[in-house]
Amino acid sequence: MSQYNQDPWQDVEKTAEPFSLSYKKGTGEPVVYGSLLLGAALLGTGIVSASPIPVLASLPVFLSVYWHYPFIDKRPQLAASDEGLYLERLGVVRWSAIAELSIYTTAVRTMEFAQLHIRLKGSLDECITKREPQSLVRSAMRKNWRLKQKNTNQPLLEVDLHLLPCSPELLIKRIKQFWRLN
Repeated sequence: MSQYNQDPWQDVEKTAEPFSLSYKKGTGEPVVYGSLLLGAALLGTGIVSASPIPVLASLPVFLSVYWHYPFIDKRPQLAASDEGLYLERLGVVRWSAIAELSIYTTAVRTMEFAQLHIRLKGSLDECITKREPQSLVRSAMRKNWRLKQKNTNQPLLEVDLHLLPCSPELLIKRIKQFWRLN
């Protein structure tokens, strides 16, 4: 067959393969471990010198470690299966509840940031089949998605993709395979 195939549907697969993605290795280790060392050094300096200033200065550093902890956690941030699209700390969004999927790319100087935009057909509570249990400890940590237009009929979920180990084009292709089948 030639490289100029006339069949536009040949690349579409009939079955979709489930996948899950965690944060890219190396994304947050320097921030988390570096901040942890800095906080420990400040705390140690404050204890040894009996001065409250370094101890107080270590608190925001430790809060930064707490906020960025999901970067080194191995939990999946985004997954797709026959059940739906999974987002960590939200749950599984059923395929029939998704109205539109698109990639939104922005650039700041030489860096490109990609987001997956998921437009829902109804309210967030109606669209989730399996809600993930809320943990008080994890509620203040960074999450990979944001809910925009919360009070409209079609809320929008924005998922950061530049932190995941997959190209946005390949990811949207694999997600749309599930979305078309359901």
